[in-house]
Amino acid sequence: MNQSILIASDHRGLNLKAQLTAWMTAHGYQPRDIGTHSAERCDASDFASQLAGDIRDGKANRGVLICGTGQAMAMTANRYRDVRAALCADVTTARLTRQHNDANVLVLGADIIGAGVAEDCLEAFLTTEFLGDRYAERLEKLKALGGL
Repeated sequence: MNQSILIASDHRGLNLKAQLTAWMTAHGYQPRDIGTHSAERCDASDFASQLAGDIRDGKANRGVLICGTGQAMAMTANRYRDVRAALCADVTTARLTRQHNDANVLVLGADIIGAGVAEDCLEAFLTTEFLGDRYAERLEKLKALGGL
């Protein structure tokens, strides 16, 4: 396994980020926390931009973003080329977004779901493979749209 996964949150996602970082470490992943590291108010978009830019630039293959609803993180990250950020609130969505869309960033809303559901979503996201085949055409269409 030994996969490095970027993880970032704003102040509202800080506690959930700590729980998911511990979960990843316990399951053999190498989470790389790129912030925030404080409960002080901050802008989710700043951390989403950093993580998405790192993925776009090939510094990582996968990431996890967490803010209050997940919306600010998802909207920001999806403006970047080669980033397919999926806002998930259940395991089925996390699994299907990997299988059908090859999502490479999981976005969670800390105010929306509990830690147990978030861990289940993370596990599905990290262990589910892209199906390819008929979904590969969709992926190529997404890539052709470009981005930052």
